[in-house]
Amino acid sequence: MRTEPHRGFFRSNYLYNNSYLLFCQVVYPQFLIILVLIPSITHRQFSFSSNFMSAKKHIVIFSHGFGARKDDRGLFSDIAIALPGAHAIMFDYNEVDEQNNTITVKPFSEQAMTLKKIIEEQKQNNPDAEIDLIGHSQGCRIIAIVHPANIRKIILIAPPTDIGIDRTLARYKKQPGAIIDLNGITKLPRTDGSFSLIPAKYWQEREGDTPPINSYNKLAQSSEITIIKPTQDTVSGEQSFNGLSNKITMIELDGNHDFTHSRKELCETIKNIIL
Repeated sequence: MRTEPHRGFFRSNYLYNNSYLLFCQVVYPQFLIILVLIPSITHRQFSFSSNFMSAKKHIVIFSHGFGARKDDRGLFSDIAIALPGAHAIMFDYNEVDEQNNTITVKPFSEQAMTLKKIIEEQKQNNPDAEIDLIGHSQGCRIIAIVHPANIRKIILIAPPTDIGIDRTLARYKKQPGAIIDLNGITKLPRTDGSFSLIPAKYWQEREGDTPPINSYNKLAQSSEITIIKPTQDTVSGEQSFNGLSNKITMIELDGNHDFTHSRKELCETIKNIIL
């Protein structure tokens, strides 16, 4: 007895043939294209990763001001946050006594030795790194004294141009608890409730230092220097920059000595310079 294929057989066979044809004409060629492209895509991704991993380490060393801690009363911490790609190095020049709430200020020569050591350590540990320096107030003078080599950029915030001590002493001597003794230990009250203890050697070295403008000009011979001058500096007063090298970029920003109420603008300015 002869049997005829069921209609479902023809229908399934027809669907199979058409599906196979569709696979051969459309899907398979696309599959081959993907196989060809995968090595290229993988190579590109690997190349991007290699370039990213080979990027130089970026180090920013901070030099704080007179009688302050390493974060310069929060100024340096705010700047560091604005530089997310950089490795921030902060350190204390002075001897900090947490129990008695005092800071013993070191003479210029000792502060300079500390900064020099920090820079040399970073260069030794990171020989291929790009290193920048940011100083504030007196910290600018310490950078100038050290005059480090092979520093990419240096930013000097509210740098002093006067080596005299009269203005500094006048600012403190009327405050309760202040003791001025230029031959012994001077005790100066600070706004945060702490006291700065200053030995006679500090005052002697400060007045005997090279005029700051000359020191800043020497820095400009080997590094890119930017000075950020606050327009309302009641701490250092009106500073004269006569004789400043034309190699140094001068930026004036609205703000006080610490840029207390204009910190955002300061940080944005530094970010644009550094990054």
